[in-house]
Amino acid sequence: MKLFITGISGLLGLNAALQARGRWEVSGCYLSHTVRMEGVNAFRLDATSYEELGAALERIRPDVILHTAGLTNVDRCEEDPERAYRLNVGTTENVSRLALALGASLIHISTDHLFDGTRRLLNEDAPPSPLNAYGQTKWEAERAVERHGPAALIVRTNFYGWGTPHKRSLSDWILEGLAERHELTMFSDVFFTPILVNDLIDIAFDLVEARGTGVYNVTGGERVSKEAFGRRVARVFGYAEHGIRPIGVDEADLKAPRPKDMSLSSEKVVGFLGRKMPGVEEGLVRMKTLRERGWPRAMELAARSGAGETAVDGPEPRGR
Repeated sequence: MKLFITGISGLLGLNAALQARGRWEVSGCYLSHTVRMEGVNAFRLDATSYEELGAALERIRPDVILHTAGLTNVDRCEEDPERAYRLNVGTTENVSRLALALGASLIHISTDHLFDGTRRLLNEDAPPSPLNAYGQTKWEAERAVERHGPAALIVRTNFYGWGTPHKRSLSDWILEGLAERHELTMFSDVFFTPILVNDLIDIAFDLVEARGTGVYNVTGGERVSKEAFGRRVARVFGYAEHGIRPIGVDEADLKAPRPKDMSLSSEKVVGFLGRKMPGVEEGLVRMKTLRERGWPRAMELAARSGAGETAVDGPEPRGR
């Protein structure tokens, strides 16, 4: 089976490549940050160009396309909505049209930022009501997938895990702050259902193999605040929690409004696959085990940025 990953240099894309290379024939594209990994064919490509992307996919003819590329920094999307539209909607239009033309299965990675945050544990039928440009462009990207690839798989999620030197996750930021004994300000009034990126990848591939189509919430089995998540990270990795200070999201100087409750219900995927979603501690224990196996080092070695290159995306504001 051939797997093609858009955004292979990102946190999700690189973890997926590392995780899938023994199971699939893996290739993928990046825009700014070079990837070198044994058993993976990664190359530079501008996915906003239909012709450039089409030529590559026609040559590779993948069985499955995992679409992770885009601009995920919420404040940057708010500052430059045209760029956010081009990267989040335009690339998805291209990928979904080409997947349909080539007969490839498409896994489109969406988000839990689609709602206004006034309700908890929403299911896949809840009507989106995004508060910011990021959420709006991701919702429009979902609609593009549904127009061009009615048999595609749309995965709504919020993940953490071992990142890359140029794309850090929330858990990376927490662990680095705890190790360096920095004070971490974390939101006590923002709730989500986080999942370890490696569990997300496993479940997404299982959905494809089970011929799952349409929208699925692939999230962790627990709804927690950002602050509570930080404290769980500290406990599992053996750090003191006193460096974590709770604040409210309204106290933060953020350019884009954030939903206060992003939690999603995973009942649909649980019922379809017949497996429970991992809880926070289960995911963190697996993350710790991956560190012992050298996973972060493998990620670092694979992510080789060229001199003078500029990232398509940057990390979220620290502490959030």
